[in-house]
Amino acid sequence: MITLNQQPNYNSLNQRENYAERYVFPDDIDERKARGRRWNAFIAATGFVENLNLLSPKHCDLVAALKRSRAPMDHTTYLDLGNMAVVMTEPYPWRGSLDDFDPERFAVIEVPTNIAPYCGSWDSAAGAKPYSRTYLIASILKKRQLEAVGVCLEEAVKDEPDWNYLGEDSA
Repeated sequence: MITLNQQPNYNSLNQRENYAERYVFPDDIDERKARGRRWNAFIAATGFVENLNLLSPKHCDLVAALKRSRAPMDHTTYLDLGNMAVVMTEPYPWRGSLDDFDPERFAVIEVPTNIAPYCGSWDSAAGAKPYSRTYLIASILKKRQLEAVGVCLEEAVKDEPDWNYLGEDSA
């Protein structure tokens, strides 16, 4: 918290909380426990590094273009893989779908549900489906690189339990 006697640290004002701070912790409820498991699996499968700089030029340009195109944006996270900037958005269906992204301007893939980090609207029932979807968006110039990430996710999801799995000891 900034008080009247302190000068703001502008570097820290440009930083956002990381994904786990925003959506996993405290992990005292089932939804967040499962989300933490999926987030770790997602990062391990992709090799992404979270970019916490709110003013990252590549990410800001991408977000601005997405907003102008009215693409569905919710629960956004900035990710990097080498020199590829990626915006992850995890919208609910009433905000839009994969069809709302302009394929001429953006490379977009949908993350398989069982490794998708957010999965909003918790339901512990077997066979239940989450309401939200997870999309990874990059510049159309990075289409091949993003498609390679999609292949890694498709391979990794084969070893993942259902999205709402909590572990054997969670009865």
